Amino acid sequence: MVGKMNKKLLILVIIGILIVLLGSIFLLNSKSDRDKNTTEVEKKRYIKSVYASGYIDSSNKVVIKPEVSGYIESIYVTDGELVTKGQPLALISNKKLREELKEIEALKSLIISRLKKDSDYLKMLKDEVEIQRLNLDIEKKNYDRRKSLLEKGIISKESYDRSEISFEVAEKNYKKSIETLNDKMSELNSDLDSLAAREQSIKEEINKHYIKSPVNGEVLRKMVEQGDYVNSLVKDNELFSVGDTKKLETVLLVDEEYIPLIKIGQLVHITTDAFPGEAFEGNVILIEKEADRTTRTVIVKADVQYPENTPVGITVEANIVIEDRESLFISKEAYRDGHVETIKDGENVKVPVETGIKKDGLIEVKEGATENQKVLNH
Repeated sequence: MVGKMNKKLLILVIIGILIVLLGSIFLLNSKSDRDKNTTEVEKKRYIKSVYASGYIDSSNKVVIKPEVSGYIESIYVTDGELVTKGQPLALISNKKLREELKEIEALKSLIISRLKKDSDYLKMLKDEVEIQRLNLDIEKKNYDRRKSLLEKGIISKESYDRSEISFEVAEKNYKKSIETLNDKMSELNSDLDSLAAREQSIKEEINKHYIKSPVNGEVLRKMVEQGDYVNSLVKDNELFSVGDTKKLETVLLVDEEYIPLIKIGQLVHITTDAFPGEAFEGNVILIEKEADRTTRTVIVKADVQYPENTPVGITVEANIVIEDRESLFISKEAYRDGHVETIKDGENVKVPVETGIKKDGLIEVKEGATENQKVLNH
């Protein structure tokens, strides 16, 4: 009897032990499964940017266009040549103007020679004045003598009248010779002034035929060859581009809808096929005030440091950083209807959260969660 009771007690003890072991295993498995289905609230860096394409340019680049039309007679520079401000780059043919200038210079020379005090022309005019003066003196003396003789009754009134007329004619001739001298002098000076003005005008016109660099720099591109015809009335008739390759700027074409997001000083990340595998950084320095209505873009310029001898005009791609911050993020599976679930004292607890942006399967948590906090995925 006692033996049978001991056997029953032993069986009950073994059953109890098995129940405890199975319960422990169940609890461990439940905890393990629950841990596998949790994620942590993580702090991540969030960067938002605006994409733009563009190109590298010289900050003082000037595209030179002709002021006059004609054939390219000479080209004085080559691509890549260093030039100074005012240096001639090319010459547009101006043969007719040069011939006209020679004629004007010849006429000026003639007038200047005539205006010299000892010139034959001036001497001739002055000699005529002197002749008329001498003749006037003679006629004046003759008139005075006849007037005296008439008063004494020695000559007739008719003889006196003839001398008076001769005197008056001589006086008029003398005055006329002086007027002629003065008129000729005035005319010569006026012609000289007119020729000088015309000479200056032609020189300025000839000067326009010399294509000169408006800045110190380098010939970035030569767009014409000797013998080409250029037309000043054609908008896109470009001859040279000149700029300083040591002073580069990045020109970005930003879609007009993103312009309100762009600010001076924002960070810009640049990549270009010219330097594969490399990235460059800079900052926004200018936002133009007028959009291109055709492309619906606005030019944004950035100051970026590039390697030496970087070619002007190469294409770049850019990301303009408009927001860069750290924030807390959870997986999208952990979020349900304004809350997440955490484990507290072995129980699932709903915690309300305020969310922000959603990106790449993650959701920003602005309030309600803490870094490294574990949340359940659904």
